[in-house]
Amino acid sequence: MDALLNAGLRVLLVGLGAGALVGLGRTLVALRRGERWTARLALGLAASLALYAAGHARLLAERDALEAARLRWARFGDPRLAELRRAEVRGWLLDCSGRDDRALAAYRAVRRDSVARVYPLGPAGDNFIGGGSDDPEARDYVVDRLFAARTRRPRSLREWGQLHPAGADLGLTLCAPLVRAAWDLLRASGYAGAVVVQDVATGALLAYTATGSPRDPPLGVARYLSPGSVFKLALAAAWWELGMPDSPLPCPAEIAVGRATIANFGRQALGVLRGPEEMLVHSCNTAAVAMMARLRAARGDRAVLAVYRRLRFFPYAHGAPPPREPDFWNTAEPAWARRMTPPPGRVRLEPGGRAFDWALAAIGQGPVDVTVLGIARLVQAIGADGVLRSPTIEAEREGRPREARVLRPATARRLQRAMREVVRRGTARAAAPLLADLGGWALGGKTGTAQVPGRPDDGWFAGLVFDPRGRARYAVVVYLQGGGPGGRAPTLLAGQLARLLALGEAR
Repeated sequence: MDALLNAGLRVLLVGLGAGALVGLGRTLVALRRGERWTARLALGLAASLALYAAGHARLLAERDALEAARLRWARFGDPRLAELRRAEVRGWLLDCSGRDDRALAAYRAVRRDSVARVYPLGPAGDNFIGGGSDDPEARDYVVDRLFAARTRRPRSLREWGQLHPAGADLGLTLCAPLVRAAWDLLRASGYAGAVVVQDVATGALLAYTATGSPRDPPLGVARYLSPGSVFKLALAAAWWELGMPDSPLPCPAEIAVGRATIANFGRQALGVLRGPEEMLVHSCNTAAVAMMARLRAARGDRAVLAVYRRLRFFPYAHGAPPPREPDFWNTAEPAWARRMTPPPGRVRLEPGGRAFDWALAAIGQGPVDVTVLGIARLVQAIGADGVLRSPTIEAEREGRPREARVLRPATARRLQRAMREVVRRGTARAAAPLLADLGGWALGGKTGTAQVPGRPDDGWFAGLVFDPRGRARYAVVVYLQGGGPGGRAPTLLAGQLARLLALGEAR
């Protein structure tokens, strides 16, 4: 409707301009006949046109500066516009069910004579949905603000003429019970962190919750983190994608890389492992470092970096870091894409670079920077047999996934099998009993423990929930700041969430 109105206004303005030109031509003809009043009118019209043209020429000349200023306001939020938005009625934000009683943002009676916009998720949605702050200078990192133009849009032609139209409702893919359950589990863990649940088949974001206030950028979206051993999934993917054999891999307690030494967690030695799968199951650092050295020698650095790039972990070593991905989200809302696109996953490596940097990258430390959403997208692609689907929060986009193949199906299935073994008998076995009585539902995943200077290790779990037919249905990622090792609190939280998904209680 906005496009039609804009087109109509443009046609009207062009028509007025054409009419002015015709009028000017007629007055000039009359001028030739000696009529003085028409001469004055013609000169006035000519002066007006000159002023109009000069104004437009100035706008065109300064268009770059004007656009830059507009984007600065759009990025940080104009407090006057924020106040205006709050004063206007907006449509409801509906969850994945589309039911009014599960709305994520709605209007409720607060007194006998007034209503107010409420956010039933409370602190579970403050950092993503909205509602936690009335500060006009709070940054626009929440759904309720970034989609305000759409929810203020009139629902019908009748509402177009109203001063305060009711506004159109917006259906989201987020499921209120699942978000609330994830928040309760996150809060019970006692750690700051973030939890993401994504539908493998569509890329839809079913749950996002994180600690932090509405004034803070969403932790799981905007903050760079070290992934720890979760990133070994990318190493194993590169190994299989480049056609390396499943040869035995020694797992000593430590391994020398130049003058430095890299050790296993607890300095355990596990003998000889059977290929990348066993490396993932036991999360052996020394085997991962040896794998990276073999892979570089056999296939070359550029081939390894090409696989990382396909998985959306962009290599760079010098100059400016890689730009944000313009198509990270499957969305029809430019404001959402502009404000909520995460910084790109990156590996600060170059062909022929230091062996120690490459060794650290093999175990997800040092030159590797990721976001929680970036890891969720990797796990979703593994669960979808190698097809990466851009995440979306808009229900209308759920049936139109934006996708790209990033792994061969055989590689993705090998990773799926290894992830299931990690939970069955590996570093995430603490979660296995939580799904043992659910008639075939299973959890697979990879744990991660990231060392951060000056504070306790961060903990990760990145996994897939499989239905009784063996299909990966949901991607689940848990990040706990200071909550390492990954096989403890993050794994248990993910297992409890997977149980709720299997029971259907969270949707």
